Amino acid sequence: MLHLRKALLSVLLFVTIRMTNVESVKKNLLHYVKNYNPCDSFVRGVRSTHTKGTIRASQNPISTTPNGDNSAIYTPPISGNKLNYPTLENNTYEEALKIISDKLETLKEENTDNVEHIDTFSGFLKNYFDEMKRHKSCPPQIFLENFLKYIESFKKYRYYTFPNVHRYDESLHEWSLQFWSQLIDKENSKFRGTQHIEKMQKWIEQGHNIIIFSNHHIEADANIIKYFFHIHNASNISRKIIFIGGHKIRADPLSRPFSVSANLLCIYSKKYIENPPELREEKIMFNHKSLNALKNLLAEGRNIIWLAPSGGRDRKDPHGNIKISTFDPKIIQTFHIFAKRAKIKTHFIGLALNTYNICPPSNTIDVDEIEKQRSCAYSPVGLNLGEDIFEVYPTMDEKEITKKLYTYVSRLYSEIC
Repeated sequence: MLHLRKALLSVLLFVTIRMTNVESVKKNLLHYVKNYNPCDSFVRGVRSTHTKGTIRASQNPISTTPNGDNSAIYTPPISGNKLNYPTLENNTYEEALKIISDKLETLKEENTDNVEHIDTFSGFLKNYFDEMKRHKSCPPQIFLENFLKYIESFKKYRYYTFPNVHRYDESLHEWSLQFWSQLIDKENSKFRGTQHIEKMQKWIEQGHNIIIFSNHHIEADANIIKYFFHIHNASNISRKIIFIGGHKIRADPLSRPFSVSANLLCIYSKKYIENPPELREEKIMFNHKSLNALKNLLAEGRNIIWLAPSGGRDRKDPHGNIKISTFDPKIIQTFHIFAKRAKIKTHFIGLALNTYNICPPSNTIDVDEIEKQRSCAYSPVGLNLGEDIFEVYPTMDEKEITKKLYTYVSRLYSEIC
């Protein structure tokens, strides 16, 4: 989902080298940098030409509510007006499935250019239906409302153009948590490292930045990470995290309703910069603005940024084992340089995810295609939040950061597998 390796390397290649050799890009660069205001999307919100109104960020400060491993785990309610949804007469999963399927057929008639994607989602719906009926993790009415909300969001954001920094749609935040949490076997899940959340809250209060370096399993990882903080009395952290997002999570019509429910710092990978050729310079400038936005975020302080320095999702090996993909040292070095230049204390935290079975990725990696099959399963998950890598390895040399981060996240991962 997050092709970070290609994205950041393409930024460094095209922005720092080629842009210096292309005169037209030079002229545009001065215009973009001169007129770029990092507060535009954070203070006023992001206005889309394809959706009504402005999507605003949460104005709530990070709280300092104590929490720990014994925090109650619950399912958050759906935001919005439930009166818009029909009430099931027989209160069965089959009745809910029929209503949702009919809505999807109507959606195909209204979106003839997305029939293939909607058919893919219909397959995912059937998987989800089977899991809900088997495990009864949510009642039929909630199952119905979750998917009708998805269809509404699909239509609302069908033509949405993502800015460099997208701020989450508040009306979709809790819905996105509930949608994926129904697939989580909460009783057998492993949520570790929750004692570090209070420390994160104090760092934010002190004006520090936090960069979370993590492995990456599934498309829904951002939503499950938000859920992790939400259920451990840190809903404001859940709302504050900015996820580094690549092209696919913005271009894929099926992912968009979940993508817009999170804060994103958007980038283009090299593949999408070159295609189509006539938009190449525009995309180069977009990536340059994203890098400037990242620098300004770190200079502002009080920001939490998540990324997967492997550049993509972990896959199973031929023996069926999932090993954390290698971290790209150039990506980590870039963030380390930006953090130092910001002159604001920045913490590098490790986070391990074991979410694979909830929504397994395909075994093949094709950067050109949006996945044509989606499946899901009711399953335990594991999240293990670590400490600041500079506190874990206080004598660490800067050249060792990538190696130490990978070793540390791998250790956290072994504790939840």
